[in-house]
Amino acid sequence: MVKMSHVFTAVFTAAMFCCTASSYAQSGAVVSVNGTKIFQKEIDVFVNSAEKRGAKDTPELRQAITNDLILREAIMQDIKKTGLDKKGDNPDRIKIAQQQILQELWFEDYLKAHPITESDIQADYDRQVNLTKEGRNSNEYKFSQIVVASESEANEMIKQVLGGASFEKTAKEKSLEKTSGAQGGVVPNWVLPDMVVKSLGDALVNLSKGKVSAAAIQTNIGWHVIKVDDIRKFKMPTYEESKNNIYQGLLSRKKQEAVESLVKKTTITKLN
Repeated sequence: MVKMSHVFTAVFTAAMFCCTASSYAQSGAVVSVNGTKIFQKEIDVFVNSAEKRGAKDTPELRQAITNDLILREAIMQDIKKTGLDKKGDNPDRIKIAQQQILQELWFEDYLKAHPITESDIQADYDRQVNLTKEGRNSNEYKFSQIVVASESEANEMIKQVLGGASFEKTAKEKSLEKTSGAQGGVVPNWVLPDMVVKSLGDALVNLSKGKVSAAAIQTNIGWHVIKVDDIRKFKMPTYEESKNNIYQGLLSRKKQEAVESLVKKTTITKLN
């Protein structure tokens, strides 16, 4: 079945483009929707955004964007006609959405003034390489876990497993962490000790392959019993392989810096 939105867009586009090429060439307008013009500069904004995400500027891309802008304008006109933007809690929802967009623009502006450079990425990569050459992050671990609500219950799990009970079966039946529990306690992916909360990381580096923690380990989600399934020497990915992940990490730090800097300059008064 053809979606109605696609039919609407196609019909609307055909109707509009047959009469707009010459009419709006002088003004920079590309198409008119019930008399409201859509300008080339609007299309260019969306094209630039798409290029930043890896798309190529092609006639097909521009046609698709133009079609989308036509549909958006038609919907906005209908919203104004029906007063939908003023109904119920819609004004508050619109305000929240607007704030979200402005917040993103605020972060973009901060990053222009405080850019992440290639040298920043290289320096952080070098830092990570040095951290994994020796010490607690020189090895990475595969481990399984059972998560329960209390220390006494966790210690009981340890007693049972060390007594011969199946770790996998116990995790499936008892673990509160359902994702790993469904896999018999197996935590997906290899991890470095500093990739998990400190209490778990400390336990991992003190266990050898196949061993179960002798004491319960507390985290913010409960009490853990862990078993080390395998250990291997950590091999740092190449700079090119790591570059994007490092950039995302630096980006998160930049955003945190921006927020902390703003909060320091903000007066917050608690009201009764």
